[in-house]
Amino acid sequence: MRVLVIGIVLVSIAGCGGESKPVAKATPTPAPKKLAPEVVYLYRVQGDDPTPYSVSLRADGTAQVIRGGGHAGFTKLAVALDSADAARSTALAEHAPFKRLDGMTVKPGGFGGWDNDIRYMIRRGHSSITVTADHMPRSIRPLVHNLDAIIDGDTGREISSSFHGAIGHIDN
Repeated sequence: MRVLVIGIVLVSIAGCGGESKPVAKATPTPAPKKLAPEVVYLYRVQGDDPTPYSVSLRADGTAQVIRGGGHAGFTKLAVALDSADAARSTALAEHAPFKRLDGMTVKPGGFGGWDNDIRYMIRRGHSSITVTADHMPRSIRPLVHNLDAIIDGDTGREISSSFHGAIGHIDN
């Protein structure tokens, strides 16, 4: 028994004298970049063929734009606005009369209607309204116009983009 114990001790001591390789330190995963607070969000669809477009304007003068959707996939863009465009859009959002327009919004179920009218759902904080292009209150038009320009690429500079295709979509 003593011989067995002495043998185990000698083997373990002999194993400790070899070269040891340094252990690779794990590189920390960078924390996701925190987005600036949202100033206003606009979601746009057209009539009974709702291919959605949206824009989320951020307090730091950037915007996230999503174009397209459905079976064809969608493109997500990061957009930087120049300071004048960002300030104008922010001011229009801050002064938009959401509470006053609340009773004038499209009735629930207005999205995906039978007509070819464009519908806009606009959200700021906990308030939202839904309006149509044909019956848009004058007080909200400048804000919608500015946000539409961001979606359409008429305002701002694209920083990055990514395409997200539908799962199982096969091109012939």
